Amino acid sequence: MHKMRVHEEGLPVGGGLGPQRLTAAVATVVAGVVPHKRAVARPFTVRGEPLRRVLPVVLGLLAVAASLVVLVVARAPQLSIVDEAAHADYAYQVSHGSVPAKGAIVDAEIRYEWYCHDLGTAVNSADCAAGFTDDFQADAQDYTFGDPPLYYAVTGYLGRALSPLVPGAHDFITAGRVIGALWLFAGMLVLYLALRAFRVEPRYAGLGAVLLPLCPGVLAAASSLSSDAPSALCGAAALYVLARVIVQRRTGWLWPFAVTALTTGTKILNGVPMLVVGAVALVLAAAAWRRGDRRGALRTGRIPLAVMIAFCLVYGGWTLYQSGRGQAGWVNPNQADGLPLTGSAAGDLLSNMFGTFQHLTTSYWLANPVNGESVVIWATLLCVVLGAAPFVLMTTSSLRTWGWQLGLGTAIGISVVALVVETQVFATSGRYFAVVTGRYALSFLPWAIACLAVVASRRRLARSGVAFTGLGLTVMLLATTGLFTLGPALSSRTSFLIG
Repeated sequence: MHKMRVHEEGLPVGGGLGPQRLTAAVATVVAGVVPHKRAVARPFTVRGEPLRRVLPVVLGLLAVAASLVVLVVARAPQLSIVDEAAHADYAYQVSHGSVPAKGAIVDAEIRYEWYCHDLGTAVNSADCAAGFTDDFQADAQDYTFGDPPLYYAVTGYLGRALSPLVPGAHDFITAGRVIGALWLFAGMLVLYLALRAFRVEPRYAGLGAVLLPLCPGVLAAASSLSSDAPSALCGAAALYVLARVIVQRRTGWLWPFAVTALTTGTKILNGVPMLVVGAVALVLAAAAWRRGDRRGALRTGRIPLAVMIAFCLVYGGWTLYQSGRGQAGWVNPNQADGLPLTGSAAGDLLSNMFGTFQHLTTSYWLANPVNGESVVIWATLLCVVLGAAPFVLMTTSSLRTWGWQLGLGTAIGISVVALVVETQVFATSGRYFAVVTGRYALSFLPWAIACLAVVASRRRLARSGVAFTGLGLTVMLLATTGLFTLGPALSSRTSFLIG
């Protein structure tokens, strides 16, 4: 019998495989060593973006946000007419362990700072200290307790932490205003990530993020103590969730639930963009069901369910908590903003259905030192461009594609804000708002900017994008530094800031 020859290490030899070839092929195996592929270091990424690309964007957006907000805070100490004193008191109370309720009086510390800020002087100056008396706004009430406390808690505690770094004493309002730069920066960064999720090229995504604080209403909100300050961030976060749903086709419910709870926790209206996301997901689920994709419909259907549960938990829970607190039979001193119904109730409540488009970017309040006719003209131009952006995107996108869905969702969101406000006012007072200001639609400005950025990215409008954003940045920097404003703002928008 023929015996099989074996290698000296015990492996068979033969079949055309000579000793030399055997040695070359399996020597490492025979030696007990398995060769490994050379490891390639993977670059660190942020939501799929290389760090080397994201880091300059982060630093640039932070510089823009901090510069604009600090300029406004430093040069315009006057309190905003949009209830800033009441909002400041809410943040102050929460940061000191209490929550305002019906009939709560504004704290003496906030009234002192209120007096000083309206004088336009430093809160520790001799003029301020000499002129203040306990009678100043002694009966002023904090009627903002209906908003959930998340924004006020974050801003209040961060403001107290920042306060030692601010020169002088009695600086809670100033510190809280500076914190607005962080809210604005976060909104810009999330908007950038949302635009990238919508497949917008990086340069257009960066331009879109920079355009956000160039909307005067966004800058006004970010540079004051107000629950409008996180509106841009809340809208951008909802926009990112929308991209996950209609572009990336993700059907998880955790993100929608968390974002809805957090955004609604800052202000009820800040949760409306997530309600629009839920409505879009509901339509997609219904379409999948009609196609016979039962499993896909059920998975997508979890999104609107999660959104509605989170919204109702926050809104209903906070309303229930506050309903039994404070002064019995309390009447809101700010109720003059509403008017009694006349004629058709439906007609009155629907009268502002599309009014938010009319003043989308022009209903803002900035103090005279950082405002001017140049800012009003720029805001009016923005109103035309951003108001048209959703419809331009819809007409340039194929029916039912994600671009068409984004444009339609933006248009519906901006419009439905008026209906939400009217319903809320009618439910609490039996009245209606004569004018629902565009300020209530601040959280949808990131959506309108997204529509504009998608169109610009698709059409390769790099020069136009740089020119338009550069124009806005120039106008706002010149105004906030006081170098050029074309004179005082002649067309006041204060009448559109009701509420």
